[in-house]
Amino acid sequence: MAPLLKANKIRKAFHYPYHTQILNGIDLTVMPGESVAIVGRSGEGKSTLLQILGTLEEPCEGTVHICNDMVSKKNKTRIRNEEIGFVFQSFHLLEDYTALENVLMPAMIGGRSTVKGSPSYKRGMELLAHVGLEERAHFQSKVLSGGEKQRVALARAMCNDPKIIFADEPSGNLDSQTAELIHQLLFSFVKEGKALVLVTHDKELAKRVSTCYELTNHMLELG
Repeated sequence: MAPLLKANKIRKAFHYPYHTQILNGIDLTVMPGESVAIVGRSGEGKSTLLQILGTLEEPCEGTVHICNDMVSKKNKTRIRNEEIGFVFQSFHLLEDYTALENVLMPAMIGGRSTVKGSPSYKRGMELLAHVGLEERAHFQSKVLSGGEKQRVALARAMCNDPKIIFADEPSGNLDSQTAELIHQLLFSFVKEGKALVLVTHDKELAKRVSTCYELTNHMLELG
């Protein structure tokens, strides 16, 4: 069985206003059906690592393979659109767009039709029903609660049926009941033979994953 994600010798440093080493030779392999948590103190570089793994940022050195393809400038947009879903702590929704329009954004970017009745439209509605927001489909995002916005963001991450979801503090600002719903949805995704890689400060959430790593002194260690 081939890994869905393989990172080799990832290094990242910032050089302004002064040289700061963030990541120093990170290796990580994630298999189908595996859930991974990355924990560590604030400022250790967890979110930076997640963005590199999710093709949103480039490492100074090292390689990332997703579904057997090495990520490069030429293919990272395709990989991001076809293989990856990303859930941000701050949602990153378009506030004047409806919940459904936000969910369908990856399909729009991928050039697929999202008109009513199209396969993408039907999937968007199914995903909103899956996260309990079918009745909010045509509400503008700006009128939704924080928990509803995060569920929309999760549905958006699943729009293109990705192989991997990357989640940065997916429940950090939510009440305990909504957070548990988000966690259940994320783990149900993994049961489909996909993979989950998340950054969290939630110790209880970190205990529920297949593998937990701690980022410390710019390196990953088994937690």
